[in-house]
Amino acid sequence: MIIISGTSCKEHKTTPQANVPKALQDNKENSLVVFSKRGYDEHDLVEELYEEKVKSTPSLLAIEKMIDKLNDSQKDSLKAFNDFKAKNQQYYGFAERHLNSIKDSLLKKEIENVIEKSTLAYNNKISGFEDVTTALNKKSGSADDRHSALMILISLGMMKEYQEKNMPSSKPIVSVINDYNRLIQKMDSVINKNK
Repeated sequence: MIIISGTSCKEHKTTPQANVPKALQDNKENSLVVFSKRGYDEHDLVEELYEEKVKSTPSLLAIEKMIDKLNDSQKDSLKAFNDFKAKNQQYYGFAERHLNSIKDSLLKKEIENVIEKSTLAYNNKISGFEDVTTALNKKSGSADDRHSALMILISLGMMKEYQEKNMPSSKPIVSVINDYNRLIQKMDSVINKNK
């Protein structure tokens, strides 16, 4: 074993120059998978940085509370219609199965026409609800898009500040390169003497 004296790893450590967000701290307990609002996800720095900023920014906190409240309201407002729609779809599915069990072709065609009329009347009745539901889903999607944009822009500002104030020095890398240069020169010298 050959021991070469030189610079140690401890000499190359740099200390942060500014307050670093918890999401970007080296001593932070990192897990490969975290639970986010979208479910299990990889370590999401955008969300972590944004959530950290939300805690200290009343206007962002108010937006997050509003989002949560509207998400709950949306689910509640759609529940009755979705239940109603599911029961009707279930009924027409069973009616179709019973229709297919009728062997008399004339009777089967007559009942099929009755079911079709009923289905058409039902679809006409719910068309207004479908339009309102579509409009609600578009608004929700538009809010989701803006929420993603907001998270990106807020976290991007935090990253920019981190980048400006915490860029590590290249001196430790250059020092190791110089150590390698000295090592290579010594080895080349020994190699040349032993040729």
